[in-house]
Amino acid sequence: MAKTTRIYLASDFHAAEKAWRKFLNAIKLNVYKADIALVAGDFTGKAIVPIVENGGTYSAELFGVHRRAGSAEELATLERDIADVGYYSVVTSAGETDRLATDAAARDELLHRLMNERMEQWMALATERLGDGPVPLYVIPGNDDDFGIDPIIDNDAYFPQNADGRVLDMPGGMQLLAYGWSNNTPWDTPREVSEDELFERLDGLAAQVRDPRRSVFMIHVPPHDSGLDTAPILDANLRPTVSAGDVLRGPVGSTAVRRVIEKYQPLLGIHGHIHESGGERRIGQTLCINPGSEANHGILRGYLVDIGPKGVERALRVEG
Repeated sequence: MAKTTRIYLASDFHAAEKAWRKFLNAIKLNVYKADIALVAGDFTGKAIVPIVENGGTYSAELFGVHRRAGSAEELATLERDIADVGYYSVVTSAGETDRLATDAAARDELLHRLMNERMEQWMALATERLGDGPVPLYVIPGNDDDFGIDPIIDNDAYFPQNADGRVLDMPGGMQLLAYGWSNNTPWDTPREVSEDELFERLDGLAAQVRDPRRSVFMIHVPPHDSGLDTAPILDANLRPTVSAGDVLRGPVGSTAVRRVIEKYQPLLGIHGHIHESGGERRIGQTLCINPGSEANHGILRGYLVDIGPKGVERALRVEG
């Protein structure tokens, strides 16, 4: 009897430390008995919380709450709490905090340094936890991720394999097509292109796949109007549009991704990008999944997908 292959997938950690550690522990402890682990992009965070040192005490503002630390242990707890919600912290003086608030270039340089430091820590931790285990971990950056993290996840010294822009063989006789770029967004993120360019890139990758019905397409952005891409509709000032007291929502996924899935009909499509639109939908014969994300709340959302000789046998949403 042919073996069923179980995939465990998640996405959009956005620098949230607790969620990342939960993910690694779930694989290490064999909680879900997975054969393959996948991360569909967006590793990095977007904000710095300064921790101001003054005479041996430390203070910071986190979600509007003033936090104080009076010892090394309390400082470590404060730093961990900031990391767990996906922010970066730096211990500094009041004067340096004021300078950073008015110096965009220095602030940007610091943010990218902190991004890279955490990415190195995460890849090292994944290697320590999983490097001697049987479950391969394939990852891609997402559209929000700066290119500075690429040499880190490309480093052969680390266990996770950067699958971005490649077609790779996986256990179970399957192939993985992986791509982390998105269609254009209102935020001008590092990895985004026009729909036409995105389709050309994805179509070129898909042409390398031996058998789409034994392949997984892990593409960060979900297909347009799939039910996995529903998000608030923004006005010209990037604020949610409200009508009759309700926030208007609509599809923001990629038409290029939808075209590629409709053309090639892979066995499974794995996506992320739209945190609030987790779930599963079918496009033709393809089961498409977005695990969603609440990583900044310390919640790890994911999916288990069992694939047998005849295709997808089961898809189950998991959370913890």
